[in-house]
Amino acid sequence: MPTVRLEKRLLLRAHEEGNEYLHSPAHGPVDFEITAIDLDCEGEIPKDLDGVYIRNGHNPIFQPPSGRYHWFDGDGMVHATTFSEGKATYRNRMVMTAGLANEMEAGKGLYPSLRDGFAAEEGLKNSSGTDVVLHNGEFKTMFSRCGQPYRLDPENLNTLGPDDFNGGWSEGVSAHSKVDERTGEFIFFNYSFNTKPYMQYGVVSADNEVKHAVEIDLPGPRLPHDSWMTENYTILHDLPLFWDQGLLEKGKKKLTLHDLPSRFGVIPRYGNNSDIKWFEAEPTYILHTVNAWEEGDEIVAYAYKQLSPCPTVPRDTPSAKVQNYFLSFLYMQPRLTEYRFNLRTGRTSERIIDDANAEMPGMNYRYLGLKNRYSYNTYAAEVPYFLMAGIQKWDYLSNAQIDNYMLPKGKFMGQPVFAGKLDSTQEDDGYLLAYITDIDGGDGEIYIWSGECIGDGPIAKVKIPVRLPGGSHAYWGHGRDIRRAQARRLL
Repeated sequence: MPTVRLEKRLLLRAHEEGNEYLHSPAHGPVDFEITAIDLDCEGEIPKDLDGVYIRNGHNPIFQPPSGRYHWFDGDGMVHATTFSEGKATYRNRMVMTAGLANEMEAGKGLYPSLRDGFAAEEGLKNSSGTDVVLHNGEFKTMFSRCGQPYRLDPENLNTLGPDDFNGGWSEGVSAHSKVDERTGEFIFFNYSFNTKPYMQYGVVSADNEVKHAVEIDLPGPRLPHDSWMTENYTILHDLPLFWDQGLLEKGKKKLTLHDLPSRFGVIPRYGNNSDIKWFEAEPTYILHTVNAWEEGDEIVAYAYKQLSPCPTVPRDTPSAKVQNYFLSFLYMQPRLTEYRFNLRTGRTSERIIDDANAEMPGMNYRYLGLKNRYSYNTYAAEVPYFLMAGIQKWDYLSNAQIDNYMLPKGKFMGQPVFAGKLDSTQEDDGYLLAYITDIDGGDGEIYIWSGECIGDGPIAKVKIPVRLPGGSHAYWGHGRDIRRAQARRLL
């Protein structure tokens, strides 16, 4: 039996009646922080699994002033499990952002909800509840609409405060900023809703110093969510799903899929706006990329292109469910797509390579930006907001699914992480991990598969002794990377 220690009781004030994201086991918030040591396991935790599996997500404390609540309004809460020598310790902690601290002091919600409409977006709280990465030996959490990231201690998950990169950058960074695990660099963009510069781009060193930051010219405000990186380039997105410009000039916001091409800007890692080469492709929206690399004159890039970025909402849909259509993979219909950008000719080619309704990919991030062979993509389920029904192993050499695993009935997962064996030369030599949510309210789990053969089923099921709601994005922090960064700071 694990040792479970209650660290803090959270006084939840978000209550909107009938809101499934507040009251369902799948998404409802938890009202405590705990530490659970020596977790039980069905099977055996691999003794060479060394690191921290961390997942971010939304856990609302206070109700927005309008009384309406959207899942993305929720304050950031991380769920993290540390693995060492065949044992596991679980912790969940709130990300103590400035906005949450303000609300705690006031004793009430102070910030608008996404359900209050696009006009309220400038006042949204930076919940820092979207993604998380390991950089400079610390975890950094990030916000879907850009904002300062927040630093977390990798051992106890305590919030260390907002990150301004040693005073070099006080503005926002993208939700899906990238970490090059080979160089330790943190690569980001930032965007503005309605004022110039509409985009900024930068690179932060392994020791948290801003090495490069430039403004990027765009025709107007855009809503990019992700990007690609290679060894020498970053590929920025200018996609045609953005505000109606005429209404924007009148102070109103309406999200519209414009009759414009998708544009992808290839910029050298330390390049300037004048160095960008723009490539055009079919109109779409992309929430999440997989990987990209350089191949001769071309950059080859994979992402989940949406067939229906702006789905039609049926009449009489309850207001609390309208956003489901814009943030559910069932309706947006993402498809795994290959893009090729020829740096010599300026031509773009694109093709859908898989018809599966899938998204939320994971991969061995030691290969991020390099030519890789595998990713682990998850199948969309019939429940919204990043709860996925199973997983496929995709082979980019043959452009085919070569293995898969479907979760048991009532079980769902989010984005998986891959814990590669650091000294191995084989890309899939390691373990795939996923937090498992029981939609009926049972305790959570972590499934651990062999990266080489997920279809054989989990080799271990680690028991989380509390209900585990669905979350957003996740990361695997190698223990060796954490220890090396900590040792470097002590020098």
